[in-house]
Amino acid sequence: MIEKQNTLEWLDFIITIALDFSESEVNTLSEAQYGHMTEKIRERKREYVSFFNRQRMVVQSGKNISQLVKEHHGRLLILLDQAEAAAKKVNLLNTLTRDALRKILNCVYELLGFIESSFCEYLDLDERAPEAYLAEFGRQHQYRINKIEKQLKLKGSNPELIAIVLDAVKVSTAEDQRRPTFRTVFYQREVMHGLDKMLDSGRQSSIDDALVELLIYLNFNSRAFMDYYTRHMAQKIEGVKLAREKIHQLLLDYKNFKQMHRKPGLKLSPTDSDVKKYVSNWFTQEIGYLRERSGPRYVDEYPSAVRSTQTEPFKLMVLLSVDQIGLFLRALDSLRIIKARSMNTVFECIVPFLSTPRKAEISYDSMRSKSYSFEEKDKQTVIKALESVIVWIKEY
Repeated sequence: MIEKQNTLEWLDFIITIALDFSESEVNTLSEAQYGHMTEKIRERKREYVSFFNRQRMVVQSGKNISQLVKEHHGRLLILLDQAEAAAKKVNLLNTLTRDALRKILNCVYELLGFIESSFCEYLDLDERAPEAYLAEFGRQHQYRINKIEKQLKLKGSNPELIAIVLDAVKVSTAEDQRRPTFRTVFYQREVMHGLDKMLDSGRQSSIDDALVELLIYLNFNSRAFMDYYTRHMAQKIEGVKLAREKIHQLLLDYKNFKQMHRKPGLKLSPTDSDVKKYVSNWFTQEIGYLRERSGPRYVDEYPSAVRSTQTEPFKLMVLLSVDQIGLFLRALDSLRIIKARSMNTVFECIVPFLSTPRKAEISYDSMRSKSYSFEEKDKQTVIKALESVIVWIKEY
């Protein structure tokens, strides 16, 4: 049987009645009342947490605990909204009342955090978070971002990597943007928690290595981060001359990557490829490409003096970006509309004869290395181009 608990009723009374003052009222709360109320807030919060922890042990039915969690989470969200609205009404000179409401806000938000961290599996994480919740989250989250940014800079972390991480988890203020879901908020909290833990651990290894390891663990599948990581791997073999040595280094790095731990169920961007899938694909393609290049057909038949006299190939201009061309060629190869020994061969044979309005020279090597994941806008552009082709053929 689920026991009764009246903390939420008490908080509702404090917000809607005891502290319901108009903007014209000043000094409506005495020092003694303020002190008693703040102590009561702490006491009620402890009681509420204890209550929920007991329910975890007492309530046997998963359905009952699910209903309880959803009910209390919903009621706390309403209380947070009410407290936010009440705080905006209070006269700026009514400092004690404003402080009391701020403590109420913090209390309600912390209770929400407790439920979300302890009973996350019972919540609908794809539901969009309310504005009051996001406002409180934003205040606390931005403070943590600023603090972590300073710490990372003090430890000498790569500025590019810092920007990639913090830009992806910063609080958006765009009015036209849809409110983020609870899943997004929870993930950002998870990143902040991981960064705090990493910075406090006192690890002796490189701060950037530790940061990369954390981001892979959290499936931080930002395109910018995955490009940063694969570019870093590519740079490690730039100075290696022999193909077999490059392959050996890549195999070693790939093994190390696969051995990194990952937390299940997490992903920065729900619509993009996992870090594991994207990076594994990159390693596989790079190793395959190097193995193919080390074959006999890549033996240079012409000395440099002769090569320099060869005429430049004729180029066709394609009114798509390099990424969009890469997507189109990958689709043709995947559907076997064009046949070649490998995807690498497709790029090598076609790309040197193409240009774009922005690039006269396109590196097939670069296009190949970027063709493992595509942005949604590139997909839509290619789809529109193909739809235009379909219309033209139908009308021909």
